[in-house]
Amino acid sequence: MPSGKVHTITTLGLAVGSIPIADPVVSVGILSGLILSPDLDVDDGFIGLSHLRRVPVVGTALSWLWRAFWWPYSKTVPHRSAISHAPIVGTVLRVGYLTLPLLAINFMGVPMALPTGFGRWFVGLCIADGLHIILDWTVKHEKR
Repeated sequence: MPSGKVHTITTLGLAVGSIPIADPVVSVGILSGLILSPDLDVDDGFIGLSHLRRVPVVGTALSWLWRAFWWPYSKTVPHRSAISHAPIVGTVLRVGYLTLPLLAINFMGVPMALPTGFGRWFVGLCIADGLHIILDWTVKHEKR
């Protein structure tokens, strides 16, 4: 499988390359693929955590919180499963998991709504996931 660095470089390239031709929110969605990767199901972490650690001052704590939040997901969803690496389905699953705290807040009576542009952001994330899955599939079949 491609390394985390390969996934990072290709996702960044796609995000930057999309800027002149895509809606900026779609480009941000693609960029979000760096930390909302199909590899969130890896037991020992994934390259997105190292990206979060680079955030000045709060990076280490942010990385730890992100890993703690996704720990139940990584224990429930097997790595490279048909669920996590299924186009669109895996993305819906991860975004659904990500919105659980918002749903809980909404359930407690605080009105919450999806931000404007959510659909365009989601399309960008689906594109990033598609690239990730294609890279995994290509390298896996190339080695055979």
